[in-house]
Amino acid sequence: MNLNVVLAIFRKDLISSVKSKNLLIILLTPIFLSVLFNSTVSLTDNTIVPIAVYDEGSSADFIEYLSSRDNYDVIIADSTGKSEELLYNQKVAAVMLVPEGFSADIKNGLDPSLNIIVNPYEAKSVAFLQTYKDIIMDFAGQKYPVNVILNTLPEDLQSRFNIPIWIMFTVVFVGMMVLPNTLTTEKEKKTLDAILVSPASEKDVIYGKSFFGLFLTILISLVIIIINKGFVGNFLSTAVFIILGSAVFTGLGLLIASYADNYSSASLLSTIFMAPLILLALLADLSQEIEYIAHLVPSTYVFYGIKSAMLNNSGISDLYPEVGILLIFNILVYMLTFRVLKKKRYI
Repeated sequence: MNLNVVLAIFRKDLISSVKSKNLLIILLTPIFLSVLFNSTVSLTDNTIVPIAVYDEGSSADFIEYLSSRDNYDVIIADSTGKSEELLYNQKVAAVMLVPEGFSADIKNGLDPSLNIIVNPYEAKSVAFLQTYKDIIMDFAGQKYPVNVILNTLPEDLQSRFNIPIWIMFTVVFVGMMVLPNTLTTEKEKKTLDAILVSPASEKDVIYGKSFFGLFLTILISLVIIIINKGFVGNFLSTAVFIILGSAVFTGLGLLIASYADNYSSASLLSTIFMAPLILLALLADLSQEIEYIAHLVPSTYVFYGIKSAMLNNSGISDLYPEVGILLIFNILVYMLTFRVLKKKRYI
């Protein structure tokens, strides 16, 4: 490895990234998303939910009670069809069809039916689903059989649970989206051929661009940690997983770029592979089947390592299996990347 060549490639990519507005936007995306996500307020605390109510008769007190709730905006419909039309046209988040004698039945200790229609995939409908049962129980004067004491985590502590997610996203995103751009641009402009006829080798190119990817990942990860006040847990272990994760995903990005003939095809391949890599790491706990598949991708080990280091104060000695597996991923990915780039050069 020629260190001077590696550093020259790093400097060139760094200068190009500063000059490229599109690349800067891509690099700032993880930071922007983390800030946006953490500034999002709780749905049930601040969202006013529009609901349509059709009363078949004799339940004016219930309608009045619903209208008095601060988190509901009640629209009185004159028919079932009209209320459903409001829901289908997304004017309301939920529909309540109140049968005749609903209020009287409650006062008499009966259990009347209440037909509710919602779109479970709409955000405000989720807020409605979290509140409507409590509101109906309050109207009926009923109480839970136990006294529930609900304590929520402080806002700054809650944001810390999201930091491993955003760092893992940064590691994957920079490696899979930014690095292919740098290498395929070299190939399209024929500057890669010029570099390779100089004293630089394929390994020097890969190392130089990997160093560039590592620099960007560490920089963006630090910004996310600072913004979210995330200097918690075992920072040394966190740094190790950021470095190992950045190396492996930078290698994957360069592997895709080495295989692809242009940026468009490299970007398409990166997008196809990036989503499953992120989702598998995040959803590994949902079922054994997903967990088995998730253990086949490096993002799972990056996410678990960062989360354990930051939230459980785990040291390298506690996470040596994950460190070892990421080292193996790195060796395999870079061996394959060197081989593909060298093969493509002589085709």
